[in-house]
Amino acid sequence: MFACIYCQQIPAEVSLADFAYGFSPLVEETACDLAVIDVEGCALRFGSPYELANKIAKQARLKKETGGLGSKVNVALAANPDTAIYAAKHFQGVTFISPGEELNALGDLSIEKLFYLSPKSKVQSPKSKKQQAKPDSLDVASGDTQTLNFGLWTLDLGEVFETLRLWGVRTFREFAVLPSVGVSERLGQIGLELQALAGGKVNRHLKLREVAPEFNNAIELEYPISELEPLSFIFARLLNQICASLNAYALATNELQVRLKLEQGAQHAINLNLPYPMRDHKVFLKLLLLEMEMHPPPAAIFGVSINCEPVKPRVLQSGLFIPLAPEPEKLELLLARLAKLVGKENIGSPELLDTHRPDAFRVKRFELKEKR
Repeated sequence: MFACIYCQQIPAEVSLADFAYGFSPLVEETACDLAVIDVEGCALRFGSPYELANKIAKQARLKKETGGLGSKVNVALAANPDTAIYAAKHFQGVTFISPGEELNALGDLSIEKLFYLSPKSKVQSPKSKKQQAKPDSLDVASGDTQTLNFGLWTLDLGEVFETLRLWGVRTFREFAVLPSVGVSERLGQIGLELQALAGGKVNRHLKLREVAPEFNNAIELEYPISELEPLSFIFARLLNQICASLNAYALATNELQVRLKLEQGAQHAINLNLPYPMRDHKVFLKLLLLEMEMHPPPAAIFGVSINCEPVKPRVLQSGLFIPLAPEPEKLELLLARLAKLVGKENIGSPELLDTHRPDAFRVKRFELKEKR
């Protein structure tokens, strides 16, 4: 069972999707004024689906400060998302459509309203009418448009309206009861999709709203830590989670920011600036431990937070006859160990100074310069 929430006059500072998350973790943000939620399993908290719909409508009328929208909404319950969408957009108040009654509920709607929303369509503007959508780029779209894309086919809505007018089709019901064979012969696969949509027979999964990725992690400790070994377990736990998020989004990082919360409210900061993007938690852990050995915090640690800046990973392709260079991770660890022995100011590449002094130079840290 799915519930659609439609708010015609939603305030600009309010997010309908965020409001819908208060009732279900499965939310599809179909449009800025339209959201669909999966209410399966919500009965233990909100009661029956109809009771849930009434609670949504009641909660929406409350002010934003109290968790509402400050506006009236339409709520529709149906067995599939698209039936709920049409009912919420065109029926006032709370609407409940039992499974199998989709056509009876939507049958009297004008056929022109069929093209406002389509779960497997991508709407294009008249300027991009000649462009074709990719087969896997099917999306939900709304609004008055002139072209409608289904996979590799582009359909002119004017032609469809004219064809249905010549057939004498004016409502959802009249379109849904037409022979499928005739619709397929004249409108092709697109016509069958639209006919199933008019009859409320399209079953699909919700296109869930993706939460913005976060590449930071923090932990508060019950007891202070002053030794490096127990702190390494805390670092390993946080770095594993961050690197897993980077891998999930095919990203890397060249900067790690570590903040240590010390006794009496003091803080100790560690910034690792890497010469190239990486996402190996083992390398990060070793670099952090070496940095902690060189610059230990002045007091016991009560909390740890790690943040990183995601960037695109570095991609290299070696030639067939070019010898392999050392792994960048191993080189960075070697430089960190040398810096621990002789100091960071003595590790790097010599660079001549712009001065009259003979043989004057400085040691510059190794940096990766991307070719443009």
